[in-house]
Amino acid sequence: MNAKTIKIISVAGKVAGLVAGGAAYADKLPEKWAAIGIIVFGVSSVLKDTVNRIGDILDDGKENGSFKAQ
Repeated sequence: MNAKTIKIISVAGKVAGLVAGGAAYADKLPEKWAAIGIIVFGVSSVLKDTVNRIGDILDDGKENGSFKAQ
C-alpha cells in the first residue's frame, strides 16, 4: 500500500464521517449516527498519520517525511 492509496482511503473515511454526522444533525439520520460520524472522522485522521509515520520510518529508517503522498 503506497502513500497515495492511504491518502485516498483517509479522505474517503473523513468524508463518510462528516456526511454521517451532518445528516444526523440535519435530522436525516438517527442522532446516534452523529457520534459514529465523528468517531469515523477521528479514527481516519489518526490512522492516516500513524500509517504515514510508520511508512516513513520503514521507507528509509528516518522520520523525515519521505513517505507522504505527492
